[in-house]
Amino acid sequence: MSGKRIHILIGLLAVLFATSCNINRFVPEGKYLVQKNTVTIEKKKTTISKSELSSYISLKPYKSTFQTKMPLWIYYKWERNPKSKFWIWMNDRFGKEPVYYDKTGADNSANQMMLYLDNVGYFHSTVTHTVKAKRKRAKVTYHVYPTEPYHVKKLDHVINDTLIKRYIMRDSASFELHEGDIYNAYYLDNQRSTITERMKNSGYFFFNNDDIYFEVDSNFMNHTMEITMKLKDNELAFRKYYIRDISIYPNFNIFRMFDKPTDSVKLIVETGFRKRTNEWDFYYFGDPQVNPQTFKQSIQIIEGLPYNLRSVTNTYRALGNYKMFRNVNIEFDTVSSPKDTLNLLDCKITMQQRDKHSFTVQAEGTNSDGDLGMKGSLSYTNRNAFRGAEIFQLSLRGGLEAQKLIDNQILESGQSVFNTREYGITASLTFPKFLSPFSSLTFARDYQPTTTVSLGFNGQIRYYYSRYITTASFGYDWKSNYRLGQTFTPFNLNSVKIADVNPIFQEYLDAETSQRKKAQYTSHLLFGARYSLTYSTQRFNKQGSFFYIRADFESSGNLLSLFNNTALVTQSEDGYHEIFGIRYAQYVRGCFDTRQHLDLGNDNWFVFRQFIGIGVPYGNSRDLPFERSFYGGGANGMRGWLYRTLGPGGFIPVTDIEKTGDIQLEFNAEYRFPLYNIINGAIFFDAGNVWTFYPNESMPDSEFNFNTFYKQIAMDAGFGLRLDVSFLLLRFDLAYAMRNPYPDSNGSHWRFGQLGNLRLQAGIGYPF
Repeated sequence: MSGKRIHILIGLLAVLFATSCNINRFVPEGKYLVQKNTVTIEKKKTTISKSELSSYISLKPYKSTFQTKMPLWIYYKWERNPKSKFWIWMNDRFGKEPVYYDKTGADNSANQMMLYLDNVGYFHSTVTHTVKAKRKRAKVTYHVYPTEPYHVKKLDHVINDTLIKRYIMRDSASFELHEGDIYNAYYLDNQRSTITERMKNSGYFFFNNDDIYFEVDSNFMNHTMEITMKLKDNELAFRKYYIRDISIYPNFNIFRMFDKPTDSVKLIVETGFRKRTNEWDFYYFGDPQVNPQTFKQSIQIIEGLPYNLRSVTNTYRALGNYKMFRNVNIEFDTVSSPKDTLNLLDCKITMQQRDKHSFTVQAEGTNSDGDLGMKGSLSYTNRNAFRGAEIFQLSLRGGLEAQKLIDNQILESGQSVFNTREYGITASLTFPKFLSPFSSLTFARDYQPTTTVSLGFNGQIRYYYSRYITTASFGYDWKSNYRLGQTFTPFNLNSVKIADVNPIFQEYLDAETSQRKKAQYTSHLLFGARYSLTYSTQRFNKQGSFFYIRADFESSGNLLSLFNNTALVTQSEDGYHEIFGIRYAQYVRGCFDTRQHLDLGNDNWFVFRQFIGIGVPYGNSRDLPFERSFYGGGANGMRGWLYRTLGPGGFIPVTDIEKTGDIQLEFNAEYRFPLYNIINGAIFFDAGNVWTFYPNESMPDSEFNFNTFYKQIAMDAGFGLRLDVSFLLLRFDLAYAMRNPYPDSNGSHWRFGQLGNLRLQAGIGYPF
């Protein structure tokens, strides 16, 4: 990035901050902008949460670290030009009304805090506030004076029905409030929700939170409480319901909901539960399009058994995985029955189908290290290929690029400036079931697996050579629960064939000393298996801190090595084994990626990432294949370096080549915060490098060594801007490479004061 561009960027940031600094001149006399709120607890050793108390403050300033007052400045400009269409438009989209200190509002916040303190056992506590007003700004401090908390002396459950009591008290140790604890009304509410869920999972369809209440008897003298849980006298809530009939409408149409179905089918299904069978009634409007057998593993509501909320939730989740449906609804109706008989429910499942066929066309311009080009693709999707909710996808793509030639060589006469052509085709078929001779209905119902088969071919016709890539895979994907997902690909093939090598390029390769670079232009074959595991505590549509782990393991060539020196696998002149004239790669590779997202409130986040990757080439390989090697640099990792330009190890580069390794260590940290409307900011730090597993004569000091690797850690830091428009996040990170993995002429790894070390990285989405 040139110095001129950097000065322009710094200037724009300075203007942005300076424009909104002098807000005071707009603030009316006698008014004070709320600048900061502070909560102080005037007593040591309490269980009171300051962050919870702060959430009840209503007079909150529009600010966070590094945020400007631009929204307020726009509001004031509109206030002084209320008839200006421009300022009306600006204020509607970007303006923020100022928050002034108001005694009534602060008192209301204090009252809400006192109500919260009552709910967590600190009854009759006092909250006051003081304000420091200066230069049109107000700093408000809320002083909390907690009383002695009330403890639970006795916690009893009065339930006359022994069966109901057995359901409710099952695993009562998981309740959050116990005898001896400080009273907490929120824990009691959670207990009501837990009990309600248990009851609904045991057949009590009409049971709700309101059917539970608590009687509290307090003793003011010793600050204790006796709590008794009781159930309301609601006969309907304590009726246990059983499933009678299940009716399924796979092609339900809301515009024909009052029409009579044109066809119906009965299906006898093994449920996998005590060898119980279900008799499902399917109703169709016109062509059913989908085979009833498709739903054997997804519908988990079982006739003859008690109503179970968990089964309903799992059925929603399973049917939601079928991409052919855009809306699924499950309803229950009570069935009139004589007294002294079972209480029955009829279940009705309706599914609205998406369009079976869809097409997607994409076109884009490309700029690969200064090489301009264009790409396009046409994709077709069939969401019900064989009437079993299978997803078939076919993608055709092509592109042209004007690639620079070696040593500025001139194109031959008649050669187009777009001297690189690329074309490809990819097809995949996903089955919403586990395709295996050992498939289990219980496994299918519990984990909702899918099976995917894919084939692909890609041709790259370049000025100096041609590369043909063939891929094929067969694998499974399943989720143990909403947090844990697993993928197993027992068959994975990737064949790279280099052909039509230009003599000029061959001379260039022969003169190249880096074997890893030569390997990029050598035919090879990968044949092996992969396994991936992901674990995340993030909840859908839920805020809050979460943790993410991804582990990957793969191997290649081990099965083929069993056939060495046979008719299938032959040995080449250089001693390596080949299949169909292509050398196969042999290695094991694993990586571990962990991420922590810490929610600091008000859209402020600390995010950390640690990555460890190691690949061990052996047998038929000296290095990992280029496409399975680790690399540093780029928009999503070590942002102070360009893509694949870091390392390996302490190797000092003499030519501009793509650098890869067999081992990678990396640590990233970001502090993310809001700046202005849709613009967010980040301060980040990256550290890491890649290394080779074995010593490499063409790249001295590139191998990993426990005695030296920590000296070869590269570091960068910087500032980023993110434009968040809900459906798309554009990211621009300005990073400074402040520590090289190798020393300079003075023996120092650190490099400061050089604008040439700045890199501007652009990306879509967060880096991690």
